[in-house]
Amino acid sequence: MREGLDRVIDALRLAADGLDQLFERKGTKSHMMPNPDGHPWIRVIHPMEKVRFIGITPNRGDGPIYLKLRIFLYEQYQEEFDRLLLGKFFSFEGEALPRNPAYPGASWSRYLEDEDTSVVGYEATINVSAWPDETFDARIRSLCEEFCLFAKAVVTGGAEYDALPDTRTSEPAPAWLRDEAALEELLGRHDLRESEILALVKVRIGQSDYRQQLIQRWGGCSVTGCKLTEFLIASHIHAWGKCESADERWDPDNGLLLTPSLDKLFDLGLISFVDNGKVVIHPRLERGQMHHFGVDQNIRLRRDVLTKHPGIMKYLKLHREINGLEPAPAA
Repeated sequence: MREGLDRVIDALRLAADGLDQLFERKGTKSHMMPNPDGHPWIRVIHPMEKVRFIGITPNRGDGPIYLKLRIFLYEQYQEEFDRLLLGKFFSFEGEALPRNPAYPGASWSRYLEDEDTSVVGYEATINVSAWPDETFDARIRSLCEEFCLFAKAVVTGGAEYDALPDTRTSEPAPAWLRDEAALEELLGRHDLRESEILALVKVRIGQSDYRQQLIQRWGGCSVTGCKLTEFLIASHIHAWGKCESADERWDPDNGLLLTPSLDKLFDLGLISFVDNGKVVIHPRLERGQMHHFGVDQNIRLRRDVLTKHPGIMKYLKLHREINGLEPAPAA
């Protein structure tokens, strides 16, 4: 077991008892249980009419130990979900915690489909690695209770929501945290081919704050300037699966915002770009076929963005090298 994880599990077991009593509606008694693979989590089932469940669990992997605090609402309650993701942050001991959308795991997704139910999820995260032993259990208990009361106030709205502190954070979740959250979603997906897993990764990237960073940076398609961002794809330059670290995977210098056709050509290595932004076209993309994809020898990445963010160039070089598009050195 990862060092320190055992004390988290012991503290969660103590904290689970009685959390359901914080709500007027009494569903399944709150308790701690293992997932099918043995991973521990607290669950409070149906504590409110609009809430499918509240879950609290430690992260997987080898990074810092943190707790993931999740709320899953029925999909039709969009106003309440917007308050979770766009309204007041959940704060603990005066610190606003990073938040992100959360997604059901593969087995639970199939269960929800069977019962014809759709949910939307919220997740806040807190690093508990450095909490001292003498106060650890009490702080975990307090954290779990305060999160449940936060969930109740947000979903209820009105005076309960207004009474919440308006502590905010301008800091995005750290790279290792976003990376682990995305990768965890793919754990156990042995039913998918590698191409399907990479497609799922791209969907999740498209729903993340990484996409928002690229929209803010490029203002539209990195090549065409198209402003219809809902149709654009957040695409890695150096492919997700080839990145050596979370920092590379979530580095905005490693991202382009592209129309679907350009994204597909770039993803397949049929086009790339040199350091000044000019397009490089693979011989397999025949001249007579280029116009079908909106490609010609004159398209290029926006020069103003490249000048402002020169870190993009190292990823473009990797993309060209991997796909055999690196221009030959001058004689």
